[in-house]
Amino acid sequence: MPHEHGNRPHFGKSMKEAAVIVFSILVAFTLDAWWERLEVDRDIQEVLQAIRVEVNSNVVNLEGSISHHEDIRAAIGKALQSMSSEEIHGEAVIDVEVFEPNTGALDTLVSAGLLGNIEDGDLRVLLGSFAGAGGDLRERELRAVMFRDAARERIAAIGIPIWDSARQDRSPLYQDIEMLNLLTMRNAEERDSIESARRLLSHLSRISSRLDAVL
Repeated sequence: MPHEHGNRPHFGKSMKEAAVIVFSILVAFTLDAWWERLEVDRDIQEVLQAIRVEVNSNVVNLEGSISHHEDIRAAIGKALQSMSSEEIHGEAVIDVEVFEPNTGALDTLVSAGLLGNIEDGDLRVLLGSFAGAGGDLRERELRAVMFRDAARERIAAIGIPIWDSARQDRSPLYQDIEMLNLLTMRNAEERDSIESARRLLSHLSRISSRLDAVL
């Protein structure tokens, strides 16, 4: 019995030391997790600042792109109304518009796995769906380009000397059903591109508003 009583203080001391060690380990893990989260938050803030600059640039460029699409549509309408080959081989057929957004900062956010760490749910969804919205616009623009190229090939096949600005009789172009169809279909795709671009512009505006709220 005396021997057992003599071990109790030693056992109690060991338990206290073990508790201190466990507590120290838990504190260390907590501090590491806190520091890691702090670093992640700092990285997210830096990337979001870059995305805000990127978004502002895309808004300006997209507004210019929409204006260019509208000019192309106006040229197609003018060409069909005036029956002018000179108008056709200008903006109506030769000109083209394909919007190329700047996405370097957003791509970095996604590739680094930081998108899911953004606390603002609305911003997270808006950033995650941007690629889809941009893809819709690109698909419509590429269809417009396809009809543009087909119209150019049709003009070459008809064989009218479009460089001869003194010649006034351009009616063969407008007696050709295929040419009329191509111009009409390109006009429709340009219209759809404008609608898609305006939706993307609205999407960018919502991203900008959320960024202003969280930064």
